[in-house]
Amino acid sequence: MMGCVAMELSDLRIFTQVVNSGGITAAAEALHRVPSNVTARIKKLEKNLDKTLFIREKNRLRISPAGEQLLPYAQQLLALAQETLTAMGDTRVSGTLKLGAMEAVAATRLVDPVMQFHQRYPDVDLEIKTAPTGELIARVLEGEIDLALVADPPPDSRLHASAVFEEQLVIVSCLSHRDIKEPQDLCDSPTFMGFSASCAYRNRLTQWIKRSGNISKVVEISSYHTLLSCVAAGMGIGLVPVALLADYPFANSLKVHQLPEQWSRSTTHFIWRCNNEKSAIKAFMDSVEGNISKEQVTDSM
Repeated sequence: MMGCVAMELSDLRIFTQVVNSGGITAAAEALHRVPSNVTARIKKLEKNLDKTLFIREKNRLRISPAGEQLLPYAQQLLALAQETLTAMGDTRVSGTLKLGAMEAVAATRLVDPVMQFHQRYPDVDLEIKTAPTGELIARVLEGEIDLALVADPPPDSRLHASAVFEEQLVIVSCLSHRDIKEPQDLCDSPTFMGFSASCAYRNRLTQWIKRSGNISKVVEISSYHTLLSCVAAGMGIGLVPVALLADYPFANSLKVHQLPEQWSRSTTHFIWRCNNEKSAIKAFMDSVEGNISKEQVTDSM
């Protein structure tokens, strides 16, 4: 039984060239080697395989039955090696990119970047899922999402984080609500509309309300448009990015209350796992950041 055989691709390349050229001398010229080197490499390959690959008849070489058996495999191995090198050196952005985003970000910040990314990188299958910050962080860590946009993520050695948006958060209420400047301006048991407990904005508002010693009642909502409609109807208050109000058709039915800067400033970050090196991640981040630059230029004109 033949044991483990070590073969070098360069030996297989020389072997196939000798077959194609019909002899040692012609193969040596094609490979830019001296004939003695080509002969030595063929003998080495024959020794490794314990097979005679060529039948030597005076000054001619004729491929042997073992050589004919090896030839298609050698060609396949060389083709696969070249395909591998081509793929590894391919700079095209392709494959699947699983993107996660908070709903507010998806609604206000991603429309133009997603369109531009799709136009520029048509070979990328972009999948977008919306969820609260805490859930998105968990999904990135589990590998279910490649890249996510989250609010104020805590430091985690397993994740890369890059700040991308500054959001101003405001409290919204129905028009008849009194001015809200401090938690004490709310009733003893205030009700507010919010996403799940993993929502960064909900947790921020809860912490702010707790400063007065009050315990808030939360009505969980699954979309911002529903949240704003419930707030306008007087069912409670909410905390939202001010950018979201620009696209809400009934914004004039809401009263906006400013918060102190320490509570109103939130930074949205890109996060992705440290071991995830998909080229599509950087390409999408560049698309978003490039769109931000364009907005800043437009705003300054």
